[in-house]
Amino acid sequence: MPKPLNVALAGAGMISWYHLIGWRNLGERVRLVAVCDPDSDRAVKRAQEFSIPSVYRDGDAMFAAESIDALDVISPRQTHASWVDAAAVRGIDVLCQKPMTPTLAESEALVRRVAGKSRLMAHENWRFRPWYRELKRWIAAGELGELVLARMATMTSGLLPDASGLRPLLVREPYTQFEERLMIAEVLIHHLDVMRYLCGELRVIAARGARTVPDVVGETVAAIFLETVSGAPVEVTGTMAAAGYPARPPDSLEIVGSKASATFADSELHLHGANPRVQRYDSDRGYQASFDAVIAHFVDCVETGAPFETDPADNLETLRLVEHAYWAAGLQRSRGKS
Repeated sequence: MPKPLNVALAGAGMISWYHLIGWRNLGERVRLVAVCDPDSDRAVKRAQEFSIPSVYRDGDAMFAAESIDALDVISPRQTHASWVDAAAVRGIDVLCQKPMTPTLAESEALVRRVAGKSRLMAHENWRFRPWYRELKRWIAAGELGELVLARMATMTSGLLPDASGLRPLLVREPYTQFEERLMIAEVLIHHLDVMRYLCGELRVIAARGARTVPDVVGETVAAIFLETVSGAPVEVTGTMAAAGYPARPPDSLEIVGSKASATFADSELHLHGANPRVQRYDSDRGYQASFDAVIAHFVDCVETGAPFETDPADNLETLRLVEHAYWAAGLQRSRGKS
């Protein structure tokens, strides 16, 4: 057995819970040594929940005091680059939450700066959800044939008041109210990556987006139209202000092939055609399973030297689709221009 990987966390917000479950599930392969967050109460809470011995408010202090092999960056996107840079100069491998930085240009510059100093993997967990992994196996086995059409959508009421008058998304993730780039960069970035994973490389043909919630800064509805290398149409759409929809429903996906079709809806993955089948999933367990799988993949590759599935080169392709969607929709903002 190799010695345990000493892991530190940069960020102790809501999503860190799912990361920490994933790290804990690796057992003796890893050792959680420290958590750093400017909100010390939040950091102390996570440290107590997961028996992490050290808590810091300052990154430099943590790096000076701890022996760290890998850093899990779970902080706000505007801080990702500084964390990755700080780890790279110390030769510390990094798992960085999506997006690597707020814009494509910043991510490209970051990747150039850290190249050869340490290993960097983007934490893009949606493609690791068990239903998408299974669908990928069906596609790779040729069960669908040639791609004809693909559509993916997410419709939620997360930004609308619920029965208590609260908006579920803002309770869960308060920062989203003030993000200049919201529906595409925060949410549909996942869907774009899943479609790249399932359908191959894509290019944006057209996009539309709009702000529909007055006190939310970013766009809250978007539709992105793409095509595959062979010209097959692909569509990614979503909104977080759809009346009558649940606050956090599962995505819906349709892929039409020349031999068979596949759908994912209501937590069921169906193959339609001559050899139909269905697989049912627990959405909450699948959500955590995607974090578990990303973190296990990162550790496997650090231990063996194998390439990361979502290495910087791969993730930049997803970020290009995000950037091109903003351009096509006419939604560039000051930070978004490149």
